[in-house]
Amino acid sequence: MKKLLLVLLIFLVGCGNDINKFKEEYENKEGIEVNIDKNNKVKYINAKETVDVLKNKTGILFFGIASDNTTRSVVEVLLKVASDNKLTVYYFDPNTVPDKDNDSDFARILGILDSYLEVEDDKKTLSVPDVYFIKEGTIMGNHFGSVLSYDGNKLNEEQANELYENYNNLAKLIRS
Repeated sequence: MKKLLLVLLIFLVGCGNDINKFKEEYENKEGIEVNIDKNNKVKYINAKETVDVLKNKTGILFFGIASDNTTRSVVEVLLKVASDNKLTVYYFDPNTVPDKDNDSDFARILGILDSYLEVEDDKKTLSVPDVYFIKEGTIMGNHFGSVLSYDGNKLNEEQANELYENYNNLAKLIRS
């Protein structure tokens, strides 16, 4: 019984660390102001874990950078959709890979996402924010960027509703 309680405590502390880390990271960066719910379901993952999510998991894979205003503009809406649909958000910041050109796991991510990637300087690249809706290792849909009318500021109510609808329609694909 004591072992079970210890394992449960370690699990809860580990999950809490990701939740708190994400909240702190996004709320304490300069740029568009964001308010992250303390009950968010964000799980930080590294490049190797990202490959696993893309091949095996169900949930939302969110590529973002906390200091990027476009990423910041979508994060609250994305977390609301995840909460409303009871989905985990797997969060990967591409800047955590120090040498992207020589990282085999990062290369595998690019290979898996090849048909979804943006082209910059004649090279396919992983840009942010990029959100993938994955069901049992199959990409059911993807949404890159914010909304067409995004102007670099916090989303207004109409823009937030449009983005919510876009994300929510994709989330429905992985719940069914």
